[in-house]
Formats: sequence, structure tokens, C-alpha cells
Amino acid sequence: MGQALSGYRVLIVEDEPEIAEILATFLEREDARCLVLRDGIEVRDAVWRWHPQLVLLDMKMPKRSGWSVLADLRETHPDLPVMVISALGDDVDKLSGFRLGCDDYVVKPFNPLEIVARAGVLLRRGSVAAPPVATGQGGLRIDRGGFRAFYDDHLLDLTRVEFLLLDALVQVQGRVVSRGFLIDSALGSDAYDRSVDPHISRLRQKLAAVAGPRIGIAAVRGEGYRLDVLG
Repeated sequence: MGQALSGYRVLIVEDEPEIAEILATFLEREDARCLVLRDGIEVRDAVWRWHPQLVLLDMKMPKRSGWSVLADLRETHPDLPVMVISALGDDVDKLSGFRLGCDDYVVKPFNPLEIVARAGVLLRRGSVAAPPVATGQGGLRIDRGGFRAFYDDHLLDLTRVEFLLLDALVQVQGRVVSRGFLIDSALGSDAYDRSVDPHISRLRQKLAAVAGPRIGIAAVRGEGYRLDVLG
């Protein structure tokens, strides 16, 4: 496994599952962490909650086009690198992308290794700092490099899905996270809406076993879940 993109969060916005899977697979081999969205309509929320260091953006999507997403990102996050990956390969399309503010433009079909190399260039060029390997709240500590979580000196016996759910909740520091976002972060966007609930239930039990009432996961009706940490 490589280390070139270790710790970086890459948001992949691509409506074709096969292409999204190829991108995520090659990026994750370099230790990047990937979140895949199937449409541009969810990008603003994902950027706000997940804080990616790079966005890979398709342009032709069913509900909200990449053109609209790109314009929005340049207004709200002008320093966030965006690489367009599109079947639209005419010079007019490329120029339109750069005029809207994309940092790179790759035409499909592409070489996945080239995407990885270009991603590294964009991240270094923008001096984007990799997120810390360890972070936490109160006595809770997340070790992203080792996919481990601790409460005080206790190692939590978590599955990979439970770890990813906990990490997503810790990242937003007590704010409500939608069920859909948790599914995308830990299970993949093809999972059904309620599939996250059993994992949350087991995660609650494991947190309670070591932290008692000092850590809880609150269900917020109609919105999602929130991690509450005391101390």
C-alpha cells in the first residue's frame, strides 16, 4: 500500500458506480480516504461536514450538474482544489471548466494512475495540509492511521463500519449528521436508508461499556444522529 496521499480526504462526485469505484480503489491504495456521491445535489452538505482536501467532479449528473457544483464551490470554498473528470472533451468544455475555476480537467476514459498523480500535484501545489491522524473529544481519541478508537486508555473493539461512523460523528463536533451522510461515509451510497441503525446501536453499546453516560449518540428525529461527549 502506498503513502502518497496518506490522510487526505477526497470527495468523488460521480454518477457511474464503476468509475467511482475505480477512482476510490486507486486513491485508497495511496491511503487517501474517499467519500463517493452519486449526484451534485449533496456536495455542499458533504463539503461542509466532511471537509475534503480535494474534489473529483463529473460534469454530467442527473439532478445537479457539475457546472453548477463547480460554480458553487468556487464561491463558497475558493481554495478547495477541484479536478474535473468528464466525458466532455471538446476545447470549449475544457475552457468553460477552467473559466469556472477548476484546477485540472481530465477527459474520460482516463488512466487511474494518472488521476492519482494529478491529485498529488494539486494537493502539494495548494499546500493542503493532511488532517491529523489522531483527534478526539474529551477522553475519546480517534487514530485514523490504525483505524482504532480509544476512550482514556481503553481500546474500543470496533468493526471497520463502527469506526467510520464514530469518526464521522467526531469530525462534526457535536452537530447533527444526517443518516444519509453516515451511510455514505461508512457503508457506501448503495446501502438502504435504515441500514446504518443497527451499526449505531452496537456502537452505542460499546461506547457505554467503557464511558457510561459520558458519551452518547443521540437520535434527532427527522435529521440524523449527534455525538454527545461530556468532559
